[in-house]
Amino acid sequence: MPMLFLVFYFILFFILIFQGTHVAGEVKNPLGTLPEEVGQNPLASARWGLLLIGTGFLGLIIGLLGFHWTGLAALRHALLTLGVVVLALYGLWVIFFGRKAEFIGKPTVTDGHGHH
Repeated sequence: MPMLFLVFYFILFFILIFQGTHVAGEVKNPLGTLPEEVGQNPLASARWGLLLIGTGFLGLIIGLLGFHWTGLAALRHALLTLGVVVLALYGLWVIFFGRKAEFIGKPTVTDGHGHH
């Protein structure tokens, strides 16, 4: 198995674990990178976090055990595809569905009706 494939394989699953812990932890401990008006659904974020962490650890465990059992090494290509699909779906969720702006407070511009 080419060494370059293994490098990308393990980097992908480390990224999944890192992103999963980030998205799951940001709900409880926000990093302050977004304004308060831009919120995320805590339940969906926790689910995405668990999915990313679970997929990441599954890929790492199967990848490492594949060095000992060749039958598991054959699963690496399928798991790499699964990892890329999960990461792509997570990216789409973050960009399009994960955060929504909630405007709170009163508007700063008056409509001008009734003022002469």
